Amino acid sequence: MSRKRLCLALGLLLATLCPSVMAVSGYDETEYLKPEAFLHKVYGETLPGISLMPLRGDLREQVEAVLGHRYRGLRLRYWEKDGTTAWILDEKSKDMPMTIGIGVNAEGEIAVLELLVYREPRGEEVHQVGFRKQYLGMTLTDTLGLSGKVDGITGATLSVDAMNRVAAVALLLHRAVQP
Repeated sequence: MSRKRLCLALGLLLATLCPSVMAVSGYDETEYLKPEAFLHKVYGETLPGISLMPLRGDLREQVEAVLGHRYRGLRLRYWEKDGTTAWILDEKSKDMPMTIGIGVNAEGEIAVLELLVYREPRGEEVHQVGFRKQYLGMTLTDTLGLSGKVDGITGATLSVDAMNRVAAVALLLHRAVQP
C-alpha cells in the first residue's frame, strides 16, 4: 500500500472513530497577529533569542493556582532582553484555547498585551484595543492576582477570565526569571 493511501486510510479511520475531533474543526480560527509581529511590538527591530523555562516545583504550583487547573507543559518558551520578557501562552476560553502574547517590562508591568489567535465562535471582542489597554501598567499582587480591575465584556466573560489568568501567569513567570 502506498504511503498516500495509508495516510488517507488512517485519516478516515480516525474520523470514523473520533467524531468529536471532526466537530472541533467547525470553530473559526481568527489570527490577529503573528508571533513575530507581537515580539517586534515588545522589543522593536532587534529580537532576542528564545529561552526555555522548566516549569516545576513551587513555580508550577503557583502557575496552576493562578490558572485554576493543571498545566500540561514541562517547559515554557519566552524571550528576554534588558529585563523585559515576552510570553506567548495558550489558555482555554470556553471550548478552545486562545493564544495571547504578553510583554512585561523591567519594572514588572504589563507593557504589551495582544490576542494573537482566537478560536471561539463568540467573545472575540477581547481583541479590541480599548479592552486590552486596561491591562497596561498592571503588576502582580502578593496574592498572585492583577493589581487592577478589568471591566468585562458582555457575552465574553470566559474570554475575559482567560485573559486575566494569562496576564497574571505572565507576570508571575516574569518575576521568576528576574535575578
